[in-house]
Amino acid sequence: MSRINDALKRAKRAQRQTLSGLTPLPPMAPKPSLPKLPPGAPRPGGIIKWILPGVIGFLVVAACLFIGLALATRMTTKAVGEPKPLAVQQLKPAAIPAPNPAPNTPTPPPPSPPAPPEPKLQGIVYAPTQPWAIVDGRTVHVGDRLGEFRVKAISQRDVTLEKTGGSQKKLGLSN
Repeated sequence: MSRINDALKRAKRAQRQTLSGLTPLPPMAPKPSLPKLPPGAPRPGGIIKWILPGVIGFLVVAACLFIGLALATRMTTKAVGEPKPLAVQQLKPAAIPAPNPAPNTPTPPPPSPPAPPEPKLQGIVYAPTQPWAIVDGRTVHVGDRLGEFRVKAISQRDVTLEKTGGSQKKLGLSN
């Protein structure tokens, strides 16, 4: 630090002397020369000049590769709404013939809807604090609704379902 301060003081003195016209500036000290390298020796810092750009280039190429892979494997879905009608035509109502009165014959009752298929147990993951099971492709926990059933209990080997009327059904794993 003192060398710098001394040099600054000398420069100020020299500047004042030059402005006043008393004496010219003292000659500058010669620059220290670098030691000469033998022929064929690499220059210091030459390798660093190429390593840093090479590493940066590699990172840019790797980032582009990962971004490209992410975009290629990403699934896209489009939301499709109801189409809007293009034009509405005004139609004149046509004359509808009056229906003929039908004789009073009893109509058969409509067929009853088919019974829902029995639930099928596909797997159980048992943990004492929060067990869960896969029934008909759905993950269920104790208390979840599954069609007309509610999951009452899950043990290591079976799942107990309770119907709204109070009847119970046990589903076991088939080996």
